[in-house]
Amino acid sequence: MVDRKNRFLYMFGIGLVISSLFKPLFFKSEPFFDDVFITIIIATVIILEGNLRIDTWLGQKYSWATLPKKRVIAQLLSLLIYSLFLLYLLMFVIHFLKSGKYDLMNPKMRQVLIPATFVTIAVLAIDIGYQFFKAWKQSLIEVEKYKAESANAQLQNLKNQLNPHFLFNNLSVLSSLVYQNQDKAVDFINELSKVYRYVLDNKNAELVSLQEELDFLAHYIYLLKIRFGENITFDIRIDESENSYLPPMCLQMLAENTIQHNETSNANPLKVSIFTENNRLIVSNPTQPRSDKSESSRTGLKNMKLRYQFFIDDQIEIIHTEKKFTVILPLIKKK
Repeated sequence: MVDRKNRFLYMFGIGLVISSLFKPLFFKSEPFFDDVFITIIIATVIILEGNLRIDTWLGQKYSWATLPKKRVIAQLLSLLIYSLFLLYLLMFVIHFLKSGKYDLMNPKMRQVLIPATFVTIAVLAIDIGYQFFKAWKQSLIEVEKYKAESANAQLQNLKNQLNPHFLFNNLSVLSSLVYQNQDKAVDFINELSKVYRYVLDNKNAELVSLQEELDFLAHYIYLLKIRFGENITFDIRIDESENSYLPPMCLQMLAENTIQHNETSNANPLKVSIFTENNRLIVSNPTQPRSDKSESSRTGLKNMKLRYQFFIDDQIEIIHTEKKFTVILPLIKKK
């Protein structure tokens, strides 16, 4: 009821304005407030109400979002025909009230109808333009909302790839240790439980601080030490960890890649360098191809690149030479 009342007052106000403009222009000799003045107001309300109902009906037939051209043409033609018919009817009624004659067209009617037609076209153009841009703006909002929801779903899918991959690799290591050294296997299980706690705690996190990731890496390195002893070493030099963030498990994934693709033995130990420089985290190791190396799918690096794309424009850099393999991760600063 409130909406209807407000709508009626709005249309009545427009009718009052139009009647106040047209009455002095075309009916100067007549009293200002008379039957002509009231007729113009009533006709304006009827025209606006009819336009509103036509607009609602067209909205069910032609959507602004999917059929904008058809909607513009249909709305312009239907509203124009309806409005001009009522304008003509208004002029006819006013002429009849003033003269008592049933003239289909006379000079006075033409004099009023022509400017009234232009005013009607201008009002309709403004109204259609407003509705079009309103619908366009709403469609942009919906598109952005869809993009955000789609991006969140993709990010969640990428994060879900990490846990099974991480668990499978470490269970494979554990199965080997059980046969080789049961004491090491026990230590490995205890440390693995701490490491996996981090994985579970951050499974829904989009970003973690660099310091958290370094603490997690320390536990993961402990696992590697159980398996490889002094055959692998990590040189970690971090100068800028404050307010620096990155997607979770990036460091663990890079450390795991060094083991997967390089020889780690007494004869050929592997040294991994991790350091920061110019707001970037750099992980580098000498290229020591394994004799039993299989073709890599680079799933971990692809996953990492895709996760980074959700947060910053800077891309991960991968530099692979005969002597060295380096991955450069941009550090993300939170505002």
